[in-house]
Amino acid sequence: MNIMKKTDILLIYPQLGSFDELLRDIPLSLIYAATDSVKQGFGVKILDLRLHPDDWKDEVDYYMQQGCSLVGLSVMTGNPIATSLKISSYIKKHYNIPIVWGGPHPTILPEQTLENNYIDYVIRDWGSKSLCQLIQYIKGYSKDIKAILGLGYKENGKIVLNDPMCSFEMLDFHDLPYHLVNITGDNYNRLNNGEVIFPLFTAVGCPYKCTFCISPAVYKKIKGKKWIPYETDFVISHIEYIMKKYNFQRLQIYDDDSFVDLNRMYNFLNEYIKRGFQEKYKLDFRGARVNELDKMDDEFLNIMVKANVDLLAIGVESGSDEILKKMNKGITVAQTIRVNQKFAKFPSLRPHYNFFCGIPGETMESLIETKHLILRLLKDNPNCYLGVGADWKPLPGSAMTDRAVDDYDLSLPDNLFGWAAIDSFDADKLIHPWYT
Repeated sequence: MNIMKKTDILLIYPQLGSFDELLRDIPLSLIYAATDSVKQGFGVKILDLRLHPDDWKDEVDYYMQQGCSLVGLSVMTGNPIATSLKISSYIKKHYNIPIVWGGPHPTILPEQTLENNYIDYVIRDWGSKSLCQLIQYIKGYSKDIKAILGLGYKENGKIVLNDPMCSFEMLDFHDLPYHLVNITGDNYNRLNNGEVIFPLFTAVGCPYKCTFCISPAVYKKIKGKKWIPYETDFVISHIEYIMKKYNFQRLQIYDDDSFVDLNRMYNFLNEYIKRGFQEKYKLDFRGARVNELDKMDDEFLNIMVKANVDLLAIGVESGSDEILKKMNKGITVAQTIRVNQKFAKFPSLRPHYNFFCGIPGETMESLIETKHLILRLLKDNPNCYLGVGADWKPLPGSAMTDRAVDDYDLSLPDNLFGWAAIDSFDADKLIHPWYT
């Protein structure tokens, strides 16, 4: 099929909220979503509104004038819905081009999302193949809309949901269209330090079932294992591939969970060191769990030091064992203390412990326990980082949200505008019925 190189699809990454000025990672979700469409020759553009907070309408107008046939947005629950609605409204009013929403929120609530007049389609779960099939349908190259897995749409005034995709979308890194994004230190960095952090997956999925997370609901339909690693050689080749093309200072392993199989990660780190990557880059991990770190011995931690590992984001969440059980976190406070003491012996490894409060059933006593744990972690390891102050918000599809509804009569929004207002960082106020 010979398709002209123009803007067939415009993929938009919306503004996320208060931290856009300080934390801007490469929009990996859109790069992955664009893969099959680019591979088939369609013209795809990515517009990151975090880089255009004031002139986004001019940017949209520019791409619309290039013959755009489909606009897609990657949407999370909370403030991103508000900005995505604003964008969708503008496009519908001025251009009336089909709009598809993907991402976590429409994956969990596809019918409610499609009830909005601005949205024509939703793609649940993984979107590369489905997006490519959708643009083929819109362009008239295909007529079988019902065969597009994960697609939701409107037909004769009714909402239709096709069968879901029941397997992970494992893409070849050679096909990933990184070139659609201008990857520079000015555009993508953290804390405005100009340091480019390049995200990369070594595994997909997560085998755990934390009640505050939507992943168990998303992965429930997956047939077979809920966590699948890439082969070490594949990951190493991916790193070599991006090294040749891009200038970056940090490599961030972007997995939901990187250490499910410690032997696999040990072998990866050894191969990483053999290639000399540690001499060029700092290495961070986005997904590290206390129960897995607790199994590491000094030999493993030494390998991490040699690999120039810097930051590990670790979800501790609470200092109360009772609350951790409610979260189905699978860790204990004693494990967290023990892991932190291990890391204290290796000061170049900087654990970043994340906490949040406000979950259903939380008490003043459990909050005080969390305070005590935070102080203990700092005392035992002054090099650790603490992410504190975040407030739980009811993510649709999570078991904890269901519990808040059943046990505390929490009233959930019945439309997108309501869900847009629940973001605890940006909403004027967030009131839970168990607060006293």
